[in-house]
Amino acid sequence: MELQIKTIAEDFLVGLQLDEASVRVERKEAVEGEELEHYFVEIRTTDAPILIGRHGDNLNAFQHLLRIAASRKAEELNRKITLVVDVDGYLKRKEDDAVTLAVRRAEQVRTTGNPNKLPPMSGFMRRLVHLELAKPEWDDIATESTGRAGLRAIVIRKADSGQ
Repeated sequence: MELQIKTIAEDFLVGLQLDEASVRVERKEAVEGEELEHYFVEIRTTDAPILIGRHGDNLNAFQHLLRIAASRKAEELNRKITLVVDVDGYLKRKEDDAVTLAVRRAEQVRTTGNPNKLPPMSGFMRRLVHLELAKPEWDDIATESTGRAGLRAIVIRKADSGQ
């Protein structure tokens, strides 16, 4: 499936006239008992700002289209997949920024006892924050996603505060 995903991504890039790019696809470790296959697609290009777009909008659109096309190919092979696309480390930097912000805000909650709401973020980024603040060193901190689609954010609070 890696080769099929790589070919689809390369074809998309050529269609976008971003053919000065390299694509690497890696299958991530499966979750036990889950039939969904997870893939990470890394793109290196001199045209990264174009492919990423403002606030990652173009990257999100590219990922969405690639996921649709690759999922259709996977269905032909009786497989189910999901994938994440990163361009020149942009996604990794955003992940690190989200976790760093959450840790800073969690430390503020520890100090003040007041709940703290993070800015809206994607489900993927919210999951990273929830996982980070679920670690044993944050056992006095609780997280909760609030809001409606597109505007969902995380509220960080003291675990025993009940707020």
